[in-house]
Amino acid sequence: MVDTLIATVGASLYVNISKDDELKKLYESERLEELADKLLDNKIKQENERMLGAEINSVESIIKEGYIQERKNLYFFISDTKTGEKVGKLLEAYFKYSKDSSFEKVEVKKIERLNDEKREDFKRYGLKNLVKSMSAILKEHGPSTIINATGGYKAQIAFALALGQGMNIPVYYQFERFPTVIKLPPLPLSLDYKLYLDYLYFIDQFDDEGFIEYTPEIANQYKVLDERLTPLFDIGNLDNLKYIELNPMGQVFVESAKQFFNLTKKDQLSLKHRKNDLIMQYSNSEEHSKKIILEYNLEDKFKKLDFIEKVYVKGGNEKEVSGKRNQVKIFGDEIKIVLNTKKGTLYLGVSTTAENPEEMLLAKEKIEEFINDNF
Repeated sequence: MVDTLIATVGASLYVNISKDDELKKLYESERLEELADKLLDNKIKQENERMLGAEINSVESIIKEGYIQERKNLYFFISDTKTGEKVGKLLEAYFKYSKDSSFEKVEVKKIERLNDEKREDFKRYGLKNLVKSMSAILKEHGPSTIINATGGYKAQIAFALALGQGMNIPVYYQFERFPTVIKLPPLPLSLDYKLYLDYLYFIDQFDDEGFIEYTPEIANQYKVLDERLTPLFDIGNLDNLKYIELNPMGQVFVESAKQFFNLTKKDQLSLKHRKNDLIMQYSNSEEHSKKIILEYNLEDKFKKLDFIEKVYVKGGNEKEVSGKRNQVKIFGDEIKIVLNTKKGTLYLGVSTTAENPEEMLLAKEKIEEFINDNF
């Protein structure tokens, strides 16, 4: 049963409101709940339905056409702009108080750096952040979700469509002159999951930052990629440093592969138990690393993960960390961890019982969950 709707957001509502002096005054003075109440007046719908903008009209059309059976969750994805924030608040109020179109939960999610006035940010971070944020919702709610890709930048709409198709989630769109939304047909492409697994050792390096330094080692790995994967990466220069990054379409590919793994493969897999005691390896000369290990009782904690055979310290620093994400990445036949604590940072290598790329993915997910729960 479909009960969750993701909707991209543009500025059409703001443009339409600006044509009416009374509504414009409410918008500019940020009396947004009062403005939402005005928009909910049936008189506006009867006299000028277009005044409501693409987002409201398309969401209400999805409800009217029966494409969503229960109205539990509505997520609006807004740009990283002042207009985006205000329109998001207005849409949130509208769909909270509407008699016929309200949802149990309405949440506005700002996509960091999705701002067309900052071209490089938009290209390098904004679109990928959109894909990651949408993927998180799709992972949480799964097949009970549909996507409304009517609002927003054209690139935003395109990647919402590509992600929906890649994750097998229905995508809807309302053309300006159409009275109702339509379900967009499937794209003529399919996810090559095996290709993802074959080059997981390379792809997973981009999981957090999105771009890394184009070192000779990385260059050699890139050169032997299957030619079908090379369009998913961009190479450039930033501050006199050559880098390689996973581009937005590459992010769609990765998120789609992860979703396929979680929905169809994960439950079929298991990891063997280690045969011997866990090995925790570090040098006595690394006094600071040793302090962190003892402070957080890391050896006993890692023992609980019975598929880990060995944990070894690759380095560390004493700088106190707050708010920085821990990292877990696959590098060949090992998993690397960047563990940020209040006492400093540890760089760890982990050997597991995983025997193939799918088992490595499972081990990585279990380690990520473990670290997030304990640190």
